[in-house]
Amino acid sequence: MRPLVFLFVLCCCSCVHAQRVMLFEKLTDSKSDRVYEGEMLRFRMEGDNFWQEGYIREMRPDIQALVINDRFIMLDDIEAVHRGSTIATRLGYGLITFGAGWSLFAALGYATDKIDSTNYSADDALVTLASAGTGFLLVKLLGRRKFRTGKYKRLRIVDLHF
Repeated sequence: MRPLVFLFVLCCCSCVHAQRVMLFEKLTDSKSDRVYEGEMLRFRMEGDNFWQEGYIREMRPDIQALVINDRFIMLDDIEAVHRGSTIATRLGYGLITFGAGWSLFAALGYATDKIDSTNYSADDALVTLASAGTGFLLVKLLGRRKFRTGKYKRLRIVDLHF
């Protein structure tokens, strides 16, 4: 009985089905990031000003195309791919929240302390504006990790069938 169980496990574990992978390749890097079928992809086509997103339904290595939202997207037509947010995004939103909280609690504190000589000052507004402005700039300038195709970067679909 044991040899049959071993043979069954060996056959089931050694079967590798065809798997297609989209690679983000850089000329100067030996490692490349990977995206698999079924994952969400946010991208921008050449000449478009807006981002599109959808789940990768199928990868076609023979024509180097993706099937997203029931249409073919050729890899050569993709200008940039959104690869997620950076630490600057979290830091920026934290600074914006800090500035808004500073202003809110300063105004609330001055309104409820029952001392007529204290009020919301220009220093409180300056802290709020500096913090929120710096956070906003961090989010807008450094907030996205993009993979832009070009001379030294490319997208490629590989079939890893053994």
